[in-house]
Amino acid sequence: MTQSPRPPGAVQPTSWQSIGVAFVVGAGLGWSVFSAIDRFTGSVPQLPMAGTVVIAVLAGVVGVQAWLAHRTIQVRRLPVSAGRGVALLALGKACLLGGTALAGGYAAVAAFLARRLELNLPGDLLIGPVVAVLASAALAVAGAFLERACRIPGPPNEDATPPVIPGSTDPAD
Repeated sequence: MTQSPRPPGAVQPTSWQSIGVAFVVGAGLGWSVFSAIDRFTGSVPQLPMAGTVVIAVLAGVVGVQAWLAHRTIQVRRLPVSAGRGVALLALGKACLLGGTALAGGYAAVAAFLARRLELNLPGDLLIGPVVAVLASAALAVAGAFLERACRIPGPPNEDATPPVIPGSTDPAD
């Protein structure tokens, strides 16, 4: 069974391939940066928690926007201006891909540091990247929900409109 083609100009949902590429690119950059820092300085820096807090706050804001957009578009079926709809959709896609790339980068940093724990690095160096992975994953999930909330809903399941309106001429006659 084939699906009907989408109309021209329709925005596609973010593909799993794009999400996978974002994760791999983020992981590669995270590993490369920490490997280079370790090689040139001989020590690894502790990640600041301020960045993680910013990511977590952004995830919360995007999550609230996703909830509000879902209530407006999917539940209440109210119209949204084109500019607002596009802005919400772009924010959702950007947070989904950006959060995924950040999660990949922080996961690579955590793996790099876990590998180095055997060299007597303090274990608390690993806490920051692990918390950052969770915050980044939350940002990606919030972005995915926002992207999904921006979909134009189909007709309601229980349409109250009768197939033939009484008093009208039926074209089947």
